[in-house]
Amino acid sequence: MNTMQSAHLRGKGLHSGAPRLRTLWLAGALLGGLSLQAGAETYNVNVSSDAPQDPATTTKCAAQGDTSHCSLRAAIMFGNTRAGSHIINFVGVTSITVVNGGLPQMRAPYTVNGNKVTINGNGRSCLDLTDSGTAALGHANGATGSKIYNLVIGNCNGNGISANGHNYTFSGNYIGVNATGAIAMPNTGDGISLSASHVYPDTSSGFLSNLYSQFPVQPVDASAVNAFQSQLATTLASLQPVYVTGNVISGNGGDGIEIFSQNLAAVFVSSNMIGTDLTGNVAIANGGHGVNLTGTTFGNMIGPGNVISGNGGNGINDVSGAVYLPNFIMGNRIGLSAANQAVHVGNTLSGIYVDSRPDTSGTSFNPSSTAAVIGPANLISDNKGANNNAFPDVGADYAGVMITGASNGVKVLYNTIGLAEFPTGTPINSTAFGNKGDGIIVTTTGNAITGNIVSANARHGITVRGSSTNSTSITKNLVGISPRFANVTTLGNGVDGIHIETAASTTVGGPNATDRNVVVANKRNGIKLYNGGGDTSGWANLFQRNRVHGNAKTLAGVDIDLEHTANAADFDHSEFPANYANRDQNTPQICAGNEISGPCVGAPTPTNAGANTAVRWTITTHGPANFRAEFFSINAATTTAATSMVFLGEQLITTDAAGKPNSGNCPAARCTASLPPVSSGRRVVMTVTDVTPLTNVPSGSGWQGQLKCFLGNNGIILSACNANNTSEYSNVVAIAGGDVLFANGYDL
Repeated sequence: MNTMQSAHLRGKGLHSGAPRLRTLWLAGALLGGLSLQAGAETYNVNVSSDAPQDPATTTKCAAQGDTSHCSLRAAIMFGNTRAGSHIINFVGVTSITVVNGGLPQMRAPYTVNGNKVTINGNGRSCLDLTDSGTAALGHANGATGSKIYNLVIGNCNGNGISANGHNYTFSGNYIGVNATGAIAMPNTGDGISLSASHVYPDTSSGFLSNLYSQFPVQPVDASAVNAFQSQLATTLASLQPVYVTGNVISGNGGDGIEIFSQNLAAVFVSSNMIGTDLTGNVAIANGGHGVNLTGTTFGNMIGPGNVISGNGGNGINDVSGAVYLPNFIMGNRIGLSAANQAVHVGNTLSGIYVDSRPDTSGTSFNPSSTAAVIGPANLISDNKGANNNAFPDVGADYAGVMITGASNGVKVLYNTIGLAEFPTGTPINSTAFGNKGDGIIVTTTGNAITGNIVSANARHGITVRGSSTNSTSITKNLVGISPRFANVTTLGNGVDGIHIETAASTTVGGPNATDRNVVVANKRNGIKLYNGGGDTSGWANLFQRNRVHGNAKTLAGVDIDLEHTANAADFDHSEFPANYANRDQNTPQICAGNEISGPCVGAPTPTNAGANTAVRWTITTHGPANFRAEFFSINAATTTAATSMVFLGEQLITTDAAGKPNSGNCPAARCTASLPPVSSGRRVVMTVTDVTPLTNVPSGSGWQGQLKCFLGNNGIILSACNANNTSEYSNVVAIAGGDVLFANGYDL
């Protein structure tokens, strides 16, 4: 256990002397004490007083001064001295006010059947469970294995429930609110604070690898999330899971739920209202975050079914650090009310904030190379953190999902970010629930954004930012639109669809047809590269097979902007001036049949010839170098006006030292591409990408000698890579035969 963890546990009155790792335990030893215990004793709490156990009575729970009755304080005090596990029931009692100091620590296993009894902490500490007890009574693991059901816990000094240990269940409780779930009874600390001092039997790399090999398949939609949760719990059974289910945890001064310590894993948090009332439609804010994962806790599952809204910090704050196995966040409503679209209950800051990375030490190497999996099926919308200072390019760090700090190996998969569903599963055609900042912000290396709907956010859809931010993968996303409203152009993000500022080695799309992103209907640019940094940052940003069109809805912009001319088309220009993105890669030019100089003179306009369409084109660039050209057809005179874009194919060429095309299909610097047939009346547009191979040991005095590979996946340095600088769109040229506009809808 590290110093930070020890201090944290000491601050909670918990034991902190266990070593960081202990590999000699047998699996299941955490519950070994329970297997030795005698049958359960039942204590019927039948008085509302806070009297302690009568010191002269040693055979039953007996309240001091009224030994015919059993108080809650007496039940805990007596149970701590008795072998076996215990049951606490409430008979004829509706509320208990704590007056005789904080309630005693629970140091034996209890099952508490609350029956909606209110524990009013009255400014004193409330339930405190620990994993250390009296070994001679079979309680070596203290309260491990306890279950707390259906209590109302409020007005406590500190946490509503502090639980140090494993194998706990907390279900059906009202923590920080009254028995109606509608009126705050704030605890000054967290609603539930979970930690552990006993270490796990084994967290070696071999143990972790074996465990990870049994993980269920990652789901891609809501239909498989429940099965994933159940199978994950089975897989992690040896880690003694903790279950937090069906509670209302709101109005507390700190976090709703805190999950702390690398000695604690496999916490399953599902179907709770965190930061709202019982209905999920009225905010009763926790002062901190809704759920806070910290202290290298790992293998936790947040979801499904939680409403995490209305909190004073982030909805979910995952600052878990270097983790042995990933944490999972699936199937939650984060920032939205449960069912009432007339109210706004967003979290005050971001929906999800992540600063986490896989553990890479030799003794406990994370076999998944993944720190956090966000998705599928989270609805992350209506969060309030505004990101509009220095509008529109540079802003504060608030978003639906914020990935920052030392994060690495974070995956954001198949979520809806910025749009709303009421009820869940029924999308609504509205921008009223966009996050007030960006949809997603990434400021660290080696993360992936896949398959999300990122629309209606107040600023950019996806931002990748920072000169040391490399190797971000952005694939299969819909940015600015929704598949349920395919022809609606009013759901775009407020500025750019994808905004890349000084970052490098960002992959947008990919070589497979399903890798493409569809970036449509955003208010300014579809994809913008901003503030490039010459040879040190802001280049190797690859755009491949995407459908980027129909943007610049209300602000001046283009569909792909490298900012040689900000928010406007660059057209033919000289390359490589300082501080332009993607090394200022020049655009190609499609021959339109009316040129009076240059390689296109005498070339016909693109024409259908039998089963193919022939397109002639040229480029003035650098060399010797390799390029991949991509061709698309659209149904308008400009890409920003298009409502349909179809990928036609690609072509590989080379250039000579002067930067002129010199491949066999490029005689006299004019290339000819033979493409699938294009409907008469549609138009052709293209991009080029510099795919020249590079190494980490550049040599020579040419342009290639200045460059070396950026980082690969998860920040692993590659020995070889491609330059991967993509251009803006070329000019748009019609196919011979007239101009017939189409309205085919978005190619999703």
